[in-house]
Amino acid sequence: LTSCRINGTHPAHAFRHIFVSFNQLLSFVLMDTYWLKKGLFTDVRLVGWLVLVQSVMGALGGPFSKTLYAVSIGVFVIGIVTGVLFARFIVPHVFNRKLPMSLSGVAYTYYKLLLITYPLEILWRFSTAWARCLPDIYVVGEVRCGTTSLSALLVENLHVRGPFTPYVHPTLQGKESFYLVGHYWGCVHPYFYRMCFPLLIERWAYEAFTGKRMYVYDGCAQYLNSPWVCGLIKTVTPDAGIITGIRDPKGQHASWWKFEAAAQKWGDSLGLPPSVPDFRISYPPRNLEEALKLSESKEIKSLFTRALALKGPFLPSWAVPTPNGQLSGLTHMTRYSRNIQRYIDAFGPKRVIVSPVSKLSENPGFLLDRISRLLEGGSAETPSVSGESQRVVPQERVFSRQDTRIEAKRLNTTSSARPPQLTLSADMRRDVEDATRREVED
Repeated sequence: LTSCRINGTHPAHAFRHIFVSFNQLLSFVLMDTYWLKKGLFTDVRLVGWLVLVQSVMGALGGPFSKTLYAVSIGVFVIGIVTGVLFARFIVPHVFNRKLPMSLSGVAYTYYKLLLITYPLEILWRFSTAWARCLPDIYVVGEVRCGTTSLSALLVENLHVRGPFTPYVHPTLQGKESFYLVGHYWGCVHPYFYRMCFPLLIERWAYEAFTGKRMYVYDGCAQYLNSPWVCGLIKTVTPDAGIITGIRDPKGQHASWWKFEAAAQKWGDSLGLPPSVPDFRISYPPRNLEEALKLSESKEIKSLFTRALALKGPFLPSWAVPTPNGQLSGLTHMTRYSRNIQRYIDAFGPKRVIVSPVSKLSENPGFLLDRISRLLEGGSAETPSVSGESQRVVPQERVFSRQDTRIEAKRLNTTSSARPPQLTLSADMRRDVEDATRREVED
């Protein structure tokens, strides 16, 4: 403040610097530390530690408040009940498993899931949905097409804020909300979608102290392929910008299979039996060829057709997620032209950016320039030299094609090893190559 008086600048500049510094410190302490990412202090466990400390203090005759103790126990019980209800939903719908039959097995699964979920924060966010903002831009997928790297590029260079993620995960946390694909008890009601994003007062404070607009995004990679999501996004945010990633279908199939194989091992670590829920059809496929045949079966095609008509407020069990599980839609995921056309029809071609994963690392500066124009409310298309079509974009948001300082990191990659489950027969390989050729033409 003294420096502001001497230099003749407004004191608000000092408060802006203080706010930015405090925000960075808070981000480091709360978001980037090892112990939080490992789930040591998820919300239920934090309240549990508080109850334990108060119990010890009371037993030793130290400072003790009966009111605070009662409130802490009440909040702890509410968190446990909510966490158990959330676990009962995600085990069959997200992990595609049945709960263990034994009481000890069920207790172990619930305990492990309480370590990687945020039930109290879910409740808090649902109750304060009315006071939260909505995203300005979406990275809708496709899965295994560079969406994690693209999201990191947005956060690091455009300072875009991500959504709340209900799981402790090293790469998906702060990127994917999973709301519109039904992870929150199947709820996809447009009103409660706000629960995944920052408070309006937080956005106001950021803009007041930094003088910059706070943009928000959702980077759920399953939104492109889930047939009902486009309509819901259009209902909630009719003027949003859309970014889609595409990739060679053969590479996408192999990468998604390996990613989901690792996710199945995650389910094993939770003590879940191999049995699948009754509402799944021929799931899980044993290898990539079975997964491709399943996705082209009449039953799965029928589910995708029915899914187009879904509007919520709750999704049926067979639709959460994909439909029929994450490995049932492989060929539907790589029908890029059909899925992207759905968004172009809803938002217009000028509000949709298609980003091939191969171009993401080659020219991230050019891609960021297009996205920054989209965020500023204009067209994602490259401006021409004619004065009529040029837009004035703030200098801080303009990125050059030749900007070598910008680097797209490779994140959330799968192993380069090729397990035997990825081997395809000659006929299936030919079918995939034909489908790839058609997609490239489209």
